[in-house]
Amino acid sequence: MNALKLYRNILPRLLLVLVIISSLIVTSAFCQETEDSLVFIAGFNAYQQKDYASSVEKMNELLKTYPDTPLRDMALFWLSISYYKAGNQHEAARLLSQFSKEYPDNPLKTTVEDELLSLTARYESGEKLPTGLPLVKKSDRLVVQKAKTESSVVAAAKTEETTRVAVTAESEQIAELKQAEQNAAAEKKEQEHTAALKAEQERIDTARKQVAVAAKAEQARLASLEQETMRAAAVAESARIAAEKAEGEKIATAKAEETRLALAAAESARLASIKSEEERKTAERVAVEEENRRQAVLKAEEKKIAEQKIAEEKIRTEKLEYREKAISQYKSVIDKFPASTAAATAAAKLRELGVTVALPSRPAGSALPDNAQVLRLEVAQFAGLEFNLLPGSDVFIVDRPVSIPFEIVNRGNGKDSFSLESAFPPDFQAGFASASAPGTSINQTPGLAPGEIFKGFIKLVIPSASMDALRIIHPVKVVSRLMPEASQSREVKLVVSAPLLRAVLRTEKIRPLPGDKVVYSIAILNAGSAAAQDVTFRLGFPQQLEPVNFTPAGFIQDTKSSLILERLQVKSGESREFSITFQLKGDSLAGQELLTRAGLTNNKLGTTATFVSNIANVESQRSMIVRTGSDRMVVIPGQVVAVPFVVINTGNVREKFKITSVVSGAVDRAVFNDSNRDGFRQESEKLIDEIGPLAPGEEASVVVEIKSPNSAVDASQGTVQATFVSEGDTTRSASGVTQLIYSRPVLKMVMNGRDGRLKPGDVASFDLTIANGGSNLARIVELQSVWPKELELVAADPAATAASNGTIIWRFKEVGAAEKRSIKVSFRVKSAAGVGTAIQVKNILTYEDQLGNRY
Repeated sequence: MNALKLYRNILPRLLLVLVIISSLIVTSAFCQETEDSLVFIAGFNAYQQKDYASSVEKMNELLKTYPDTPLRDMALFWLSISYYKAGNQHEAARLLSQFSKEYPDNPLKTTVEDELLSLTARYESGEKLPTGLPLVKKSDRLVVQKAKTESSVVAAAKTEETTRVAVTAESEQIAELKQAEQNAAAEKKEQEHTAALKAEQERIDTARKQVAVAAKAEQARLASLEQETMRAAAVAESARIAAEKAEGEKIATAKAEETRLALAAAESARLASIKSEEERKTAERVAVEEENRRQAVLKAEEKKIAEQKIAEEKIRTEKLEYREKAISQYKSVIDKFPASTAAATAAAKLRELGVTVALPSRPAGSALPDNAQVLRLEVAQFAGLEFNLLPGSDVFIVDRPVSIPFEIVNRGNGKDSFSLESAFPPDFQAGFASASAPGTSINQTPGLAPGEIFKGFIKLVIPSASMDALRIIHPVKVVSRLMPEASQSREVKLVVSAPLLRAVLRTEKIRPLPGDKVVYSIAILNAGSAAAQDVTFRLGFPQQLEPVNFTPAGFIQDTKSSLILERLQVKSGESREFSITFQLKGDSLAGQELLTRAGLTNNKLGTTATFVSNIANVESQRSMIVRTGSDRMVVIPGQVVAVPFVVINTGNVREKFKITSVVSGAVDRAVFNDSNRDGFRQESEKLIDEIGPLAPGEEASVVVEIKSPNSAVDASQGTVQATFVSEGDTTRSASGVTQLIYSRPVLKMVMNGRDGRLKPGDVASFDLTIANGGSNLARIVELQSVWPKELELVAADPAATAASNGTIIWRFKEVGAAEKRSIKVSFRVKSAAGVGTAIQVKNILTYEDQLGNRY
């Protein structure tokens, strides 16, 4: 009966836990868990309705269809119980034996009836057990019962009394049939509701798939456009780039395989480390428990020795009291019967006790005749007792005082007292008290007259660490003080009622990207039979997560990596649900494990349980940005220019980047890693076509060195573009462009003078104007004028820098952009010039740019 009560208390709570857990699982990734939960609930409902055949069918279906279901332990357990209730002892014992082997530490085993445990032991010893009658579903039994009812109604027509009985039976059967129909309707409604939920889930999954397909198509379209742009920009070098890309893909495939193998090896090592750590913790816990048991045994032994010393002292005291009482009684016998043999015997006993007493003289005539004899008998005292545990509740709440009533009846023929002994471990704080003084502890009863009854209580406290539904059996013993061999023992049976707190933590997003919002659903369950008071819930989260929405749920920030919720009250069978949103930090690295831990502390009982969430891993994100040193650069034709670019790995994966460069308006280029960032190529800085590997957030400086053409026209333009392509994902790239603007001096000379005929002695003048029409400075500007011998120089403004016979040179240090220089020169025709002589004055202009190029 106690076991049946326990089942009634536990089964609804277990069902509640299963329903809550199944309701938390909403994503398509956990469809199996939802379906196997539905099958289990159907089988469990059939068991509650005592339809053991249907329960067996559903549980077998669950184990066959979903052999790896997380509900396997529950299915094996209830399948065994269903077979046992249906009378199939063989299958019940076989399945319970299998359950015990697969789940040796499962607390459900403590709730099994003793008879089923005995059957399992017999099965494991090789005994063949009966299988019982074939199982019949409840619906089939109703048909049979209906047929029996109809036949009984026909037979009941014989007599009025029989008819009345049949009608009553029929009414009861009809009521059962109606109840069965109602149960079937409820089950059908539940199945329709489940089917609707399943259809809704399928609709949501379909919508999600459509959105994913559309997003994938859009991504493919964007990737295609980007690749088309890259191909158009790199037409001149398409063949070389294609070869490099093929080689890069081959290297990337090999490196990806190496990375996968390395990650697999690292994961195996991590799992091995976790397993080793769990084994170490288990060994430490076993060692601590063994030490606690040893200390408990030592304390119990010390307590027992102390109690023995106290008992011996009391025995010595009682012996002295008994001696005084014996002396008094012997003297009383002598006083009452002075001339009797009993008086003589009493005097002898007194002498043995060291007391000398003179017997009074026998009166005259009191002597017996010689042929008379007297038979003297004396009733000896014997010990007897009756020890009874009085009926009461056998289910007690943990960590609360427990009082179990008992009575002791003295069945001896003399006054006696009885010692009280308990075999409960020390942590139960077991003791005894009288019903008349429950606040005072005792270890023996007061003296009881024959037939007198002593009523008392066994007082103890169930340790706070005891599990709900745990059955505790320990003996208590009552021993006669007069005759220690007279004793009786009784087993005290207790069933623990305690809160059983569990927490379920789950996130749907198991592959989040940096910056994503990660929502954790939390359910706190009390699957125990007692309410939990003053519970503290502490949620620890990894440093990669940052809580953004937790105050509405009542949480407060405890430490940098934990949230806390205090003073929770969770009733038996109650579920408290919360939702907390975190944001994954942008610097989270790919593959990092995200695991939250929950600690439930029952402050009143001092117990703590720890639970972990499902594992999420940071999804790899490949991206980069490119910065240019300058958007525009002014270049002098012929100049060697270093165009700097900085590439930054903004993803969360350590990787390399392929480099392609496109240059227009230049004759040559070279790409190198400017490790010291001075803009000049050192001997140690080799030419490259890739950079990295770069860690997330790391940046590198790359310089494209070009030689500009000497023939570049002033104000003409060119471009230098550097493109960086992710080695792991070739669809991801970033480019930087610098525009080149060529700048050079362009000097033009304009001469204004009059052509014509001159006579000897005439003076001719002309003006020379030098204008810089370019965009850069002209240096070392020289204007040389050469004239024939028929002319002589009259004047020059400004004065010439150098002059010789027939040659004059003007030199200007600089002529800026848009700047002008004017020169005025006058010549006279010599008198010796012959008629018809052709006279020409030649002007030659030369200059340099800032690089020393001559023009």
